[in-house]
Parts: sequence; structure tokens; C-alpha cells
Amino acid sequence: MTGKTLLFLCSGGGGNLRFIHQAIQHKWLPGWERIVVITDRECHASNYARQQGLPVSCVDIKEDGQAALTDIARLHTPDMVITTVHKILGEAFLAAFKGKMLNLHYSLLPSFAGSIGANTVKSAMGYGVRLGGATVHEVTAEVDAGRPVTQIVFPFTPEDDFTELMDVEFRAGCIALLSALRIFSEPAAPDWYGSILYIKGRNALINPALVLPKELFQENFWSLLK
Repeated sequence: MTGKTLLFLCSGGGGNLRFIHQAIQHKWLPGWERIVVITDRECHASNYARQQGLPVSCVDIKEDGQAALTDIARLHTPDMVITTVHKILGEAFLAAFKGKMLNLHYSLLPSFAGSIGANTVKSAMGYGVRLGGATVHEVTAEVDAGRPVTQIVFPFTPEDDFTELMDVEFRAGCIALLSALRIFSEPAAPDWYGSILYIKGRNALINPALVLPKELFQENFWSLLK
């Protein structure tokens, strides 16, 4: 059976791309075989893709109603699209890949919907929340309104060091993506009772349940993703 193709839409550092690429290479994601990358600018994500020999295109997402983006994406016939690009996707693209798009958001949606990346975490800290987390959700026409696929939650406070907290968020988000992609490739029904994880010394609850590979408890693994 031919392995599945994953398309990453990226705008920046490509940390999640690096993680999922490593996950496929380590065989933590049975069924997923190929990664294709489209970026809206030259960035760390496009550089990483070239270094690793991954198919990569740089596309002006604002041009022609995203026609070029949609055409290039279709050429690769992806089984799933991860939308970490910092742009709103138009109707044509959404229609072309309906039911095949996932987005990672750094909060427990619907809390702090509409924010992007670090701004989401800053808003949560400013509000004084005691439980933060990450959500992998289906992409719909309404921003951050799609059905959650995987959620992970962990404690934090407004007094936390922001840089340290963002590192926890990044790891939590990567793990949530790993969980979500497993749901779409494994025949067994997910365990919706969840499981307890440990991320940099913090308790975290993920649903559905996930057993982490031993490498994810090693600091060296995470340092190589930066």
C-alpha cells in the first residue's frame, strides 16, 4: 500500500514541519510517507525542506485568489494539509481540500480563537488563565471554528517565564499533531479517555490518549528542531 502524503503550508520557522518529518523518519506515524511543503515566503521552513530533499514551492498566497496555491497543492494530491501558514485561506482552496485540513492553535479552543502563535499565549497569560494548551482542529471557512481533533492541556500562570512557556507550548503542539495524524492513519478507534504526559516537568493531559516515543523525553531531540 502506498504511503500517505502530507502537505505543510508554512510561513516561518518550520518547527512543526521538522517535528513531523522526524516522526515519519522514526516511524512514529505508520501510513504517512511523504511530506510536501508550500511556503508564502522564503523562510526557515523552505530552507529546511530543501536541505532535506522535500518538494517545496514558494507561492504568493495573495495572488489570483490563491489559484496558484490551489493548483500546486492539487498536483501533489495530499491526503492531509497542515495549515501553519499565517494567512487566511480562501474559498477555492477550502473547497478543494474540504475535510483534509488541520490547523494547530496554541489554546484550548474556543478560548482565544483568532490569535496567531505567540500572541495567543500572551493573551492567555494576560487574562490570567491557569490552564493552557493546544488544539489541533479541522479547518473551516470560519477561523478557528472547526471541530477539535486532539487537545492537550497543561498548567501555567501569568508569572511563568514567557520563553520557557513557549517552549512547552511548542512541544505540546507537536505532540498534538502527532496524535491527530495517527487518528487518520490507524484503524484502531482512539482512546477518548486520554492520558497523562510530562512536558518539561509539567503534567499534561492529552485526549485522545497517546504513548510518547522515548526520544520525546530527551532534550537533545527537541534542541535539534530549533
